[in-house]
Amino acid sequence: MLAINKKNIVLGAVALLLLAACKKADLRIIEYNLPKDKAFARFVLLSPGTPAVMIKVNDAKINGGFTTGSLGIFPTSSIAADYAAIESNSTFRLSLANTGTANDSVLIFSGKLGIEAGKNYTVLLADTAADRTVFALEDVLPARPDSGYMNIRFVNAMAKTEPLSLIRVDSASATVVTRDTIIKNIAFKQASNFVRVPISSNNAFLRYRMIISATGMQIGSTLTPTTSSFLNYRSGTIYAGGFGNGTLTTSPFLFGIHINK
Repeated sequence: MLAINKKNIVLGAVALLLLAACKKADLRIIEYNLPKDKAFARFVLLSPGTPAVMIKVNDAKINGGFTTGSLGIFPTSSIAADYAAIESNSTFRLSLANTGTANDSVLIFSGKLGIEAGKNYTVLLADTAADRTVFALEDVLPARPDSGYMNIRFVNAMAKTEPLSLIRVDSASATVVTRDTIIKNIAFKQASNFVRVPISSNNAFLRYRMIISATGMQIGSTLTPTTSSFLNYRSGTIYAGGFGNGTLTTSPFLFGIHINK
């Protein structure tokens, strides 16, 4: 009888531990629920030749240090779905700071961007000098893809260019190659929907290229993505930056893949 009692005591203790673990898990889920009264913004700065930029929301500086204006992201991680929680209908202020201060020196943009609570946005800086422009695109996040796939979106932040298309190139050599136009006709300051693509290639090499939709001419750099399982189930964005007719530091380029989900 004593052995049975000990067994019952051990089973009871295990049950209590499992119950406590479930309660902790429940609390963790509640803790990580996103606030419904906030909007969520990621800043992608693609203005050729623009130095460090100060980002303010409702007059409060949010990017601790400074974010480069020519190839910068805030929050700084591109391999995680990082967004800054902000008030809806916020006023944004992007500027170049006085050296060593948080005071505005050159104002790039000040205004509202139609940000709504409960939605995710990418706020972009494009073009350069007096033509710099700031715009917001809603990140309409898709359902999680099946294993072996990811969702890709294409954003055209390349000033002074015609609409662009994105091509997925899967090749073994110059003669063994498959080219799929996965996204078509994206104008400046516009984004495609997310499309599902395999994360790996059938052949040895996988690349993404952009072309001018009207002519089919390749433009800018080639993007070679990782084919690791890191991209499995994820959703990410590829950005087109630079200038359509640019050279050297203003040459057209592909920037990505930056994870949204």
